[in-house]
Parts: sequence; C-alpha cells; structure tokens
Amino acid sequence: MTQFLQYTVLGIVTGAVYAIAATGLVVTYSTSGIFNIAHGAIGMVMAFLYWELRINHHWPAPIALFIVVFVAAPLLGAVIERTLMRRLRGASVAQSLVVTVGLLVLLLGVGEAIWKPTVARELSPFFDPKKFKLLGVFVSWHDAITILVGIAVAIFLYLFLARTRIGIAMRAVVDDRNLLSLNGAQPDRVSMLSWAIGSSLAAIAGILLAPKLQLNHIVLTLLVVNAYAAAMVGRLRSLPMTYVGGLILGLAESYYIGYIHLTGSWWIGLRPSLPTIMLFVVLLLLPESRLRAARLAGAVSPRVPSRRMSLTGAVVLVAVAAIVSQILGSGDLIRVGQGLAFALIMLSLVPLTGYGGQVSLCQMTFAGLGAFAMAKLGVNGSIVGLVVAAGLAAAVGAVIALPALRLQGLYLALSTMAFAALMDYMFFTNHSSYSPSRSQGYRCL
Repeated sequence: MTQFLQYTVLGIVTGAVYAIAATGLVVTYSTSGIFNIAHGAIGMVMAFLYWELRINHHWPAPIALFIVVFVAAPLLGAVIERTLMRRLRGASVAQSLVVTVGLLVLLLGVGEAIWKPTVARELSPFFDPKKFKLLGVFVSWHDAITILVGIAVAIFLYLFLARTRIGIAMRAVVDDRNLLSLNGAQPDRVSMLSWAIGSSLAAIAGILLAPKLQLNHIVLTLLVVNAYAAAMVGRLRSLPMTYVGGLILGLAESYYIGYIHLTGSWWIGLRPSLPTIMLFVVLLLLPESRLRAARLAGAVSPRVPSRRMSLTGAVVLVAVAAIVSQILGSGDLIRVGQGLAFALIMLSLVPLTGYGGQVSLCQMTFAGLGAFAMAKLGVNGSIVGLVVAAGLAAAVGAVIALPALRLQGLYLALSTMAFAALMDYMFFTNHSSYSPSRSQGYRCL
C-alpha cells in the first residue's frame, strides 16, 4: 500500500506539471486561435533564466522566481504576440503552425547560444532535501509545492476567466474582435494579456520540471509534446478536463514505472511514448464533426506546374548538378549534397501541404526511415537500397494517411508531430534496429 501511495504521489506531481503546461496552451489557443508549438521552448528559456539568476548570480529564490514568472515571461509573451501572432490574424492553420515552429527553433537556438549544452547545470528542488511524512509516505517539499501550485493555478484561472471582466473578454476575443471592441474592450491588449499569462504558465512548468530532469534544452522544449495529450482531453477549451488529462497522464507514467517491468529495447521507449499514445487515442475518440471544424473553407486552389514546366526544371537541375559536381571539391560537394537532400525533404511539403492542404510535421521521420533502409540494403550506393527506402517511407506514409481521412488542420498536425516523437522513442533510439557500427551516423538524423 505504501508503494502504491508513493507512485500515486509521484504521478500527481508529474500530472500537475503537465496540467500547468497544458493550461498555458489552452489559454493562448482559446483566446487567439493559434496553437503555440513553441510553448515548451518558452518554458525552457525561462527555466534557464531562473538558473542564471538563482545559481549563477546567487539571487534569493523568491526574487528570482518573481522576476522570471511575473516579469520576464509575461514580457516575452507580450512581445511574441505583438510582433508575430498579431500579424497571423486570419492566417491558415499551416501558416500559424509554421510560425510557431520557427519560433521554437529560434528560442532553442537562443537558449543553446547563451547556455552552452556542453556545460552541465543542475537546479536543486525547493527546500531540498527536506521532506515530510503523509499517510506513511515521505513527500519532498518540492513535490508538495508542485501540487499546490497546480491547484492554485487551476483556481486562479477559473475565477479569472469566469468571474472577471477582462477574463470574459479574453474568452470572447477569439470569436468576434469587432463586437468585443464595440463593448468598450481593447482586443489587442486582451490578446497580449493572454499570451503573457500563457508564457508565465510555461515558465512555471519549466522551473518545476527542471530539478526532475536537469537543465536539458531539448527535454524542456519538448515538454509541450507531453502537454498536447492533456490539452486535447479538454479539447483545447475546458480547463477542468485539461487538468484531468494531465493527472491521467502523470499517473499512467508513474504506475508504468512502478508496476510494469518489461525487458527489451523495444519497451524501453514505451514510457516516454505514453503521452503520444494517449494523444492518438484522444484524437481517434473525438467526434469527427469536431475534428473537421478546423478545415479551411473557400481556400484558393494553388497553381500546379504543367508537365512541360516540370520536365524542363528537372533537366535543368540535373544539368546544373552535373556541372557543379565537376567543379566543387569533396568537402563542398558533400555540403551541397546535404543541402539538396534537405531541399527534397522540404519539397515533399509542396504537394502535401501546398496542394493537398494536409499539414505534416513528421517529414524528417520519413527521411529517417529512408536512411534506415539505405543503411541496411544500400551498401556501396546500391540502387536496391534507394528503391527500398522509397518503398518503406511510402508504406509508412500510407498507414499514417489513414487517420487523415478524419483529421484536419491542427489535429492532423498534432498527430503527425506525435508520430514523429513516437518513432524517436520507439524506433530511432532502438539499437536492435540497426548494426552498432552504423548506429551513431544513423541517429544523427
């Protein structure tokens, strides 16, 4: 019984962090209609900033927390809304997602430039190592604070959004900005406030999670992937259901660690894959009418190149590549080849997103599958490996296309990003999938 309570407390703590992160996503989406994929990157930058003030500059914890959560994070959120998100008003789902993905890459680059990944950093839990006993279980003060902060955030958001004039205006701004302005509110300021609150919630989640996972740029940035499932349980609207989703996810991870001991490399990646599996289940269980609500209506059909234009462009590209390959040195030739490879990957988005309107965030996963097939069968550049690589990626793409029959817009984008994360955990880091001699080069993809 004591062991069960220990895992339950651990699951509630993890679920509280997921819930806090997910509510930030819900707040920004429900007030702006933009799903902020860079939400985790904001939390990452704020967690490193807290470390900078608290550890590197020896600021007292309360002052460092206040500066990060109530000054720096809201200011960053307001700047993002003013410079980027306000310009996306009326943009398509694909455009808004591309901008937030670009923002994620930008913040990740800024974080790695300021705080070098090669330097190990640690952030101690609050009041470490003090603990207290509750129902026979020792609970750290950091875990207790995490649970209390999760409860406090839930109560604050409910009262703020349901009982205050500015909170009601935040919920109304996404539906009709003009009507809101006619009632005396200022939609731009309301939207800016929602992004400021969302950034503060991302900062809280990042600071609470950092002592558990250490300060890792990638892990903290991808925290948002875990929050997707919790946010989707609430259908990006209901804060109570979002909290329920976060708790379910946290408890599932904790009980899996405690009671399910599966051996084998395939099962090692199952625990970090639980959020993506939960996201798939939620998306498949949602009513189809709700999922198709994100489809664009009246979109203008893109201009498709003619057969003659396509053939002419292909001949010119091959001719230029043949000439350039004779001029460049071996080092430059490799770099140009890598550039062309990435160009082909990005080109795959043209018929998929540009022509078909299907948003995909897992194209690099298909490239990884092709690299896997080539590493297995394409020894010395064999054409067999190339054919199998194309066939394997096409077969997996056909399987992934099945949910696209009912998923559109944002929901399709989230499912493809979840698939990419699932492949990273279950396949690309699975050493039994490839020979040890090729593992390092393969994983770099």
